[in-house]
Amino acid sequence: MRKQSFGEFILFTFTVLFCLQNFHLVTDVYAKSNIKTEKIKNNPSTVPQKSKSSFLVAMKIKNKNLLNTYVLKKNNKKFISTRQFSNLYGHNKYDLYKIKNYFYKYHLKVKIYHGNFILKVYGSIKNIQEALKFKFISVHKSGINVLKPNHKLTLPKRYQKNIIDIIGLTNYDGIDHKDNDVNKTSDLNLKSNTPQKFINRYNVSPLYNNYKSKSSIGIISFGDFNKSDIGTYWHKMGISGNTSRIKIYNHDADTAIDNNSSDETTMDLEQAGFVNPKANVNLYLSSPTISGLLTSLSDAVSDNKSDTLSLSWGISESEIKREIKLGILSKKYSQIINLILEQAAAQGISVFNSSGDNGAYDGISSGVTSLSVESPSSSPYITSVGATSIPVDYSINGQRIRIDKERAWSNDFLYPYFNKLKLYEANSSIFIPSYFAGTGGGFSKLNSVPTYQKNIKGIGSYNAIKYWDMSSGYAQQYTEPSLVSGKNSGRNVPDIVANGDPQSGYTVYHNNKWSISGGTSIVAPQIAGVDSLMVAKAKHRMGLWNPKIYSFSASHNSPFNPIDSINDNSNIYYVGQPGKTYNQATGLGTVNYYKLYKKMK
Repeated sequence: MRKQSFGEFILFTFTVLFCLQNFHLVTDVYAKSNIKTEKIKNNPSTVPQKSKSSFLVAMKIKNKNLLNTYVLKKNNKKFISTRQFSNLYGHNKYDLYKIKNYFYKYHLKVKIYHGNFILKVYGSIKNIQEALKFKFISVHKSGINVLKPNHKLTLPKRYQKNIIDIIGLTNYDGIDHKDNDVNKTSDLNLKSNTPQKFINRYNVSPLYNNYKSKSSIGIISFGDFNKSDIGTYWHKMGISGNTSRIKIYNHDADTAIDNNSSDETTMDLEQAGFVNPKANVNLYLSSPTISGLLTSLSDAVSDNKSDTLSLSWGISESEIKREIKLGILSKKYSQIINLILEQAAAQGISVFNSSGDNGAYDGISSGVTSLSVESPSSSPYITSVGATSIPVDYSINGQRIRIDKERAWSNDFLYPYFNKLKLYEANSSIFIPSYFAGTGGGFSKLNSVPTYQKNIKGIGSYNAIKYWDMSSGYAQQYTEPSLVSGKNSGRNVPDIVANGDPQSGYTVYHNNKWSISGGTSIVAPQIAGVDSLMVAKAKHRMGLWNPKIYSFSASHNSPFNPIDSINDNSNIYYVGQPGKTYNQATGLGTVNYYKLYKKMK
């Protein structure tokens, strides 16, 4: 779900200028070799050849229905502490300490997170195997090499009855990401593509008036960063380059950080820190795996130091289902991450997650051709943010291309040029970013429709344009796309959108180079910055946005601008539903943030 760089787009444009001259429509573009599943490489941060490792134990909570009712209230402004959460909803301390003592017998360390339902256990691989009574095995399933425990991980029956499940200890639960090239940009582009463009376009500016109270932003990521990059960026953008407000938390220090992901971490810090130049920024780092993600979320929620959290990573629901089928991920994954996010909501922490960068086919980079959305963006307890394209002019082969109005971000309108270049014959590193670049959105298969989405016009119904026939398990492009309509169930994703098209994106400074970047992952930290401005101005946390914003969407003087056109408004499948409040490609639409603040405060 990583961002796309402007450099990739420039490279494509120049290729078009100097390549094929004769355009023709393509029938049945057959992309079998482009989307095949590749063998998984062992992730060095989790393979058991290391002397140490860690895993998470999720405990059952009490008063689950009361918790759900509490966090989904529309008018929540008073929130609870971690101690109050532990007392009201957490597991009882007696059982927790019995499990802790069990692991101590095997010389393993145990951290009980504030909230009293997540435990992190860490120590030597040998001791972990003895405590959980398993051995690692290597298996080959569905073209995938997997290193995993030889049976389902459990504890003795006297403890197991209190446990939801155990997560971790496999080399194949990685968060998918792509490396992106960077492209130097001109001073003109630097000036016209700063995050100030986001602030101006979506009426954030009034939130800076007369705000003095401090607030804090938490960033969940997996790569290290260079403070000099952040300082240079902030200084060049016209705010203080002092990076002392960034605090780093790596509670998962027994596993390796993915330094190939430093560009994402850098971008998130730069964007969030610019939008709120007075906010403290807490960076939570861990290994780029599902267990690493859950660890960092648990750390941030347990620490309770951040008013808002930004997460620009995720994994396709279709990939999650495949991992569960392979027996390498807990069937209770969705339940566990939802509980962690519910604790965040109960404490008033607003969480924003990008919706994915492969349009309606979020599993395509893993070889899954079915429609899919991304997790944890599909959780009912997180605000899912997608991306748009804003009006822009450019040319290809001397032909003027213009986006006249804000629309869902995708490359669908460039398909004629991709076909002319026969990019459908290219390998996956070119084919997928070309044909399947777009804002994530659709229907969750892991989470049902939350109460706040019920009775909202557009939820559960859809319009779509069928560009691809995926019935064979491969991508075959229709000569003439067709409009279809229908109904579906599950949590509808995303919730809101903002500009994220790499062609109209934002400046980033990484490894001493300037670039223009985009994708849904650049939107999440910007909106987290907005939330922290609201917190500072209102002098209280905003909590889970979703129950509030869906109620506002149907109210008089709504702060949302629906993007509901059928034409030129696709996320490679879903399009708008004219006159409806909600659309799967763009959610409730873009936001007038000052108008939203006046309703939220």
